[in-house]
Amino acid sequence: MTNVGIATMSGGLAGLGLATTRVVLAVLWTTVGATACFVLSICRADSAGMRVILYRGLCRIFGITVVVHGEPHRSRPLLIASNHISYLDILAFGAVAELEFVSKAEVASWPVIGLLAKLGDTVFIERLRTRTLKAGQYMAARLGKNRTLLFFPEATSGDGNRLLPFKSALFTVAHAMDGVTVQPATIAYTRLNGLPVGFGWRAFFAWYGDMPLMSHAWRFLQLGQTTVEIALLPPLDNAGEMDRKDLAVATKQAVQIGFNQLLSGQPPHQ
Repeated sequence: MTNVGIATMSGGLAGLGLATTRVVLAVLWTTVGATACFVLSICRADSAGMRVILYRGLCRIFGITVVVHGEPHRSRPLLIASNHISYLDILAFGAVAELEFVSKAEVASWPVIGLLAKLGDTVFIERLRTRTLKAGQYMAARLGKNRTLLFFPEATSGDGNRLLPFKSALFTVAHAMDGVTVQPATIAYTRLNGLPVGFGWRAFFAWYGDMPLMSHAWRFLQLGQTTVEIALLPPLDNAGEMDRKDLAVATKQAVQIGFNQLLSGQPPHQ
């Protein structure tokens, strides 16, 4: 299939109809899910399972199939560190397991994605150097309740073809707290309508740089079936004995290997 072939699938009346249908269904499903989460919170019940159902339903509506290699480590508290490609990462990871996200503060104000992040009990942090200590305290408080937190050390989304540098600041919480398990993870968008996604096609899924959010999302909604692969890799040995910079380096090395394997069609080593 050529680039023109994929571009054709993302346009025309059929594509517009598909996108419109998905938006309507997503609004209805999110309304139901948000109401259920709100009721559970009033009853002081755990809404984590409901959030997974919500994310899985949205993935189904948007034509996203999530293929998972491995599983979240059973130790708690658990800190999962993954590469970041798109706003769609939240849906894919949220559909895999009961976890909570760490995200930059401005995400809270984004349309739709902000609501989903709030429903996911996301820890919103400011990425300023002067706020790093406070961010670590928020994360430590959540991990102190034996939760599973997922964060993106790149601190922004990439183009889906390569990893960006991993920032070490938020790894401080794993070094400062006793008993935190650090598990690398990687995500890749690998197939469209069953066909491999090549180097030049990943911009259909990757959202990075100065791409307008709404136009990118509208184009994605016109596509067919997307396959997203997630690899939950073995946890780092002796993470508590490493400083934050060593943790960032070791995590990126593991994520890079898993990412390369996903893009080449090889199942990551577990």
